[in-house]
Amino acid sequence: MTAVFNQEDFDVFKDQTLPGRMAGVRGVIDPKFEAIAPVIKEALQQSAPVADHIAKHLRRFKNPPMNTWIAFNQNPRGYKMTPHLMLGFWDDRLFLWLGTLAEASDRELMITRWQTLLPDLVKLPAGFEISPDHMAKKSTTATMAGLKQQLDRYETVKQADFMVGRQWFKDDAVFQHPKDLKQILIETTQQLAPFYTALNAD
Repeated sequence: MTAVFNQEDFDVFKDQTLPGRMAGVRGVIDPKFEAIAPVIKEALQQSAPVADHIAKHLRRFKNPPMNTWIAFNQNPRGYKMTPHLMLGFWDDRLFLWLGTLAEASDRELMITRWQTLLPDLVKLPAGFEISPDHMAKKSTTATMAGLKQQLDRYETVKQADFMVGRQWFKDDAVFQHPKDLKQILIETTQQLAPFYTALNAD
């Protein structure tokens, strides 16, 4: 069975040193990202090839990374400028976001596409959230009011991101049941897949 995340993975973040945490990220979490990548790609159901990008944290020279992730998009050279799916860890949660970042190459087009998708985004099942910043834990429920407010912020604040997805806290019972967690990640990806497709349309 594909290696799936568990509560022990969060122990990586207990090490407060850069070398120690990076060793945990590289030795514990990254292999699981590599193992789950084909599963996520299949769940995205794309006709075009999907690339994956595991965070390298190359600019870390002193402080250990607060989070780590793998991103999926259409460009094998990088993901930050394009719509992408991001699966990753904070010290207290696992997250799966679909988003466009502040660095998006055609931000106006992305805003227009998100605007068109709002009526369908609000129909996502309970548990879906929105986030304004991929480097912060802040999130809110994906209501129409919240989506509009965040999209307005994405349009007016240069450093803002726009992300929709789900989070699972480390004390969630699902981490005791790997098969269930794997299926939840597949289903969440499938629920986000139509939006991923729309954002990446030619």
